[in-house]
Amino acid sequence: MKKVLFLLILLSMIACQTTIEPATNELIIPELIDSRKSNHDIQLTLQKGHHEFYPNVKSETKGFNGNYLGPTIRMYNNDSTRVRFTNSIGETTTVHGHGLHVEGKIDGGPQNKILPNTTWDITIPVPQQASTNWYHPQLMGKTAHHVHAGLAGLYIIEDKNSMALPLPKTYGEDDIPLIIQDRDFFEGKMKKYKVSMDEIMDGKREETLVVNGTVNPFVEVPKGWLRLRLLNASNARFYDFYLESEQPFYKIATEGGFLEEPVEITHLKMAPGERNEIMIDMSSGVTQELMATFLPADNEDISIFPSKKRVLEIRVDDTQIAQGKLPASLNEIHYWEKEEAIKTRVFELNMDMEDTSEQMNGMDISTMFDINGKSMNMMRIDEEVKKGTIEVWKIRGDMMEHPFHMHGTSFLILSQGGKLPKPADRGWKDVVIVDDNWTEIILKFDYDATEQYPYMYHCHILEHEDAGMMGQFTVK
Repeated sequence: MKKVLFLLILLSMIACQTTIEPATNELIIPELIDSRKSNHDIQLTLQKGHHEFYPNVKSETKGFNGNYLGPTIRMYNNDSTRVRFTNSIGETTTVHGHGLHVEGKIDGGPQNKILPNTTWDITIPVPQQASTNWYHPQLMGKTAHHVHAGLAGLYIIEDKNSMALPLPKTYGEDDIPLIIQDRDFFEGKMKKYKVSMDEIMDGKREETLVVNGTVNPFVEVPKGWLRLRLLNASNARFYDFYLESEQPFYKIATEGGFLEEPVEITHLKMAPGERNEIMIDMSSGVTQELMATFLPADNEDISIFPSKKRVLEIRVDDTQIAQGKLPASLNEIHYWEKEEAIKTRVFELNMDMEDTSEQMNGMDISTMFDINGKSMNMMRIDEEVKKGTIEVWKIRGDMMEHPFHMHGTSFLILSQGGKLPKPADRGWKDVVIVDDNWTEIILKFDYDATEQYPYMYHCHILEHEDAGMMGQFTVK
């Protein structure tokens, strides 16, 4: 009966669909801070603010050096950059460098607390290849709240390969960042973060798309090849991205760097925490609409809201000709063999639904989420990894899809559900979508993480992470 009702609602929604009206708001492009131009010394202040998602309606928000989100920080392979994070939000937080290959003591996990009115002064070395990464708080129990308020920004890493490739690389013009989030509003004002038990179980999933802090955005781009850097910075929402015209586009990079060659696709599924770079051919001069299907937490979920929404209207400025091209070759990836691994570890992400009525009444979530039967405990080290060795991690999740993320390195997918990864997923990653089938990844940790400052592995649905679906490991 539930499936029949779902089909009736779906057919009704399709029947009521009309042509999408033109976008009304120019896409905000986050400020770019280039580490070489700033003499490798960058100051970021976490602050309270007010942001207008809708004209003349101010929402209470937080940001880095501004009201909402933060600047894009560009760093370079083999350079080191000093970054000073000053906490002016009136409560303790942290800043995790998601995707950075750095030691645990500067990784920004729950142990790297930044107290109110203090500054966390670190120097970030960059040993990794060109990639799109991001920074966001990861204070135990408050990650979802702080990210939802707006505390997030991009790290872009460049290397000799990325600078030599003839790709689009003019930031904000033909190389455009898209920080994609979902939010709910009332009379134009963003609703403050609050979760029900259902929202803790599924993760907080809201109904209005916000891109770089912009609702209903458009962008004008030069005629030719366009590069988009997509970050799913939502708390829990999964998306399926596509072009309304059904024109194919090309995936060129995963979280940890370029693919070996571009892969032609028409749909791109992304979970929270994932980053992908894509290229779109805009040489026809025709406006394109980047769309997203809001994917449900599970197949039984039904929403009264339309599930297909525009992410960005892309208009072409015929007076400007793009200089970038789509190269035939992008990168060389050394694929480790499974036999090179000295150890296999197993991780099962669990959601305990027993006694839910009692837990819901008291909002007791302390035992509902775990990995390998253990909820997160900052006083406990769950795994000890030998530095410089190759390992295989086998992961699966319970009841729904979970984005599994670990700190300190990137990995390659060996298999998912017993099958080889698709060509578009055969690149360096730090987030992988897992379900009740086994996913195997292969990885190596080259940087220290001590008992005082360990690395994390966790579900990147932020409500699950805050509720205990996370563990700690050392690397020595």
